[in-house]
Formats: sequence, C-alpha cells, structure tokens
Amino acid sequence: MLRSFWSKSKVKLWTGSGPLAALCLAVGLFVALPRASAAIDFTMTVSPNLSPPAVAPGGSSEATITIVTGSGFSGSITFGCTVTPSVQGTVSNPVCTVSPATMNSSGQATATITTQDTTTTISYAINITATDASGTVTAPTMDLTVLSVTPQFTITVQNTVAPNSVPAGNGAEGIISINPVNGYLTPTGIGKGITLYCATISPLVTIAPFCSFSYPTGDTTLHITNPNAVTSTITISTFGNTTTQCANYHSRRFYAFWFGLPMLGIVGLGSAAGGKRSRKAWILVAVFVVSAGFLLTPSCSNTNNTLCHPNGITPANTYTFTLVGVDSNGVASSNTGTNSAPTVSLTVTAPVQ
Repeated sequence: MLRSFWSKSKVKLWTGSGPLAALCLAVGLFVALPRASAAIDFTMTVSPNLSPPAVAPGGSSEATITIVTGSGFSGSITFGCTVTPSVQGTVSNPVCTVSPATMNSSGQATATITTQDTTTTISYAINITATDASGTVTAPTMDLTVLSVTPQFTITVQNTVAPNSVPAGNGAEGIISINPVNGYLTPTGIGKGITLYCATISPLVTIAPFCSFSYPTGDTTLHITNPNAVTSTITISTFGNTTTQCANYHSRRFYAFWFGLPMLGIVGLGSAAGGKRSRKAWILVAVFVVSAGFLLTPSCSNTNNTLCHPNGITPANTYTFTLVGVDSNGVASSNTGTNSAPTVSLTVTAPVQ
C-alpha cells in the first residue's frame, strides 16, 4: 500500500505544473551540469625522453610540453613538475621549472631540470602535470641520470691573436680562457698549477714561430681556486732580420810566440858571462817578453778569413697552433684532441727590409 502511494506521489511530482515541479527541475540541472563538464577539455603530450637523458653535476636537461585545448576553451592551465630521487639521503636534488608556468590556449612550454655541482649522482624520476578547472593531466614519468664525472678543465680562445698578420721578426698577442668543469680545482702550491703549451704547430718549418704564456707574478703556472675561469695572454713571436754572428779564425795565430826566442838566446849568453845577479835580471826580462808575446797573439791573426752563421728568418706562411694545458697531477685540458681543440693562427709575411 505504501509502495502504491509513493508511486502515485512521484508521478504527480514530476508531472505537476506547480512550483514544486519547477524546483525539482532546477535541482536536476544543477546536479547534471557539473557531471557534464567534468571531462578534461585539453590534451597534453610531453617529449618521450629528456634531452639529454643524462647530465654531469651542474648540468641541465629539457623536455617539450605540447597543449591542445578544446573548442571554446577559456580556462587557465597551470603546470607542475616534481623530481623524485631513486634512493634516500640525497643532497642538492635537481630542480624542475616549466616556462611559461601557465597557458590559456594551445601552445608549447619547456620543462627544464637543473642540477648543481653537489647533486648526488643517481637517477631521478621526473613527473610533469597540467591542471585546469576540469582536472589534472599527468605525463608519463621520465628518468634523468646524474653521472659521476672526473673534475677537469677546458681551454677556449677568448680573444683571437692580433694582429693576425705580421712581418717576420714581429709578434702578436691573444687571450685564452681556462675553464673549470665539474668542480675542478688546481693543486695548491707555487708551480703546481696549470702549465700552458703550444702542443702542435702547422706547418712544420726549420725556423718556426714560437709561443709563450703569461702567468701571475711570482709563479710559473695558473691556479684555479673557485668555479670561475682564469685567463692568460698568449704571445706568438717570429724571427726576422738578425745581426749576423761571425767568429775569426787564422792558421798562424801562434806566430807571436816566436818573438820570445831571440830574448831567450840573449838570456843564455848573459847567464854564461855574468854572475848570479846578472842571471836573475836577464830571466825577468825574458819572462816579460814571453808574456808580451801571449798578449800580441790576437793582433797577429788574420781577420780576413771568417766563419758566419746565416740569418734566421721565419718563412712566410700561415701558422696554426694547438693549445694544451697540464697541471702538476697530470690532468690535461679535456677539449684537446677533439674537433673542438682550441687553436690560434698567425700569418707571417716577408720581413721588412
């Protein structure tokens, strides 16, 4: 009987035309509308892998986010990015930021994951989300590996050699930068830092240009004591017109010794005819004459016959130098021997007459 009464009442409630029917209709619409709008009204796609997927401490990686909104979209999408280490007890975890942080329509954003020099060298899970009034979309998890690397340094050319062309006998200067990588620091102590060299020169010639580097006063090496780069001035020198050096030679250079022979004869006669005093006097005179013969020997040589060394002049050409640095522990600049090996060049022309 109660069931029959309820059925009749419900029919009257929904089929009536009074205020109660209008109220029921409004409540039904209020409940139905949020359910209809609960569907996500945009899509998000993220590049499948980070670029690069592995970095050294202090490095960074990126991912591209693409948003496509539905027709008539008028909301605001907010991005989120979390980094989760694969083990506990890490330090200096990577930080993920998205730029732009919000979007109001279709477009692209970039998620950047940055690390520090002290970041623990393990793998990290990267999760990117996008949220608006309709809900949140989460991209598939990506992995970032922070690699364990050896501290090192590189050499780059900060200012090219100037002037870039000089006559033989002149020189030029440039500035190079020594850059620490992965927390590199030089050994401490005078002379225990980085020594710079011109490792190779091309082309090879007999009288080639040569290079030298500037170091701090009182030291013969460069020191890196913090993450900042240090600089050195490279000087390239060449050989031009030089003073010819000659040496004098003569086959009769000992002729002056004959000057003392007549006096030796006189000394012999005097010693035979005189006494002891006379003999001593003649001996002193003989010593004086023989000594004079030694002194006169150079003046009696013939200066017309000479042996001279030829002038040393750097041949005209364009020379390329490869730069390298090595510290007292044997650590060498890491970008030497690759396609990015640092080089400087100088063109040498004929010497000025």
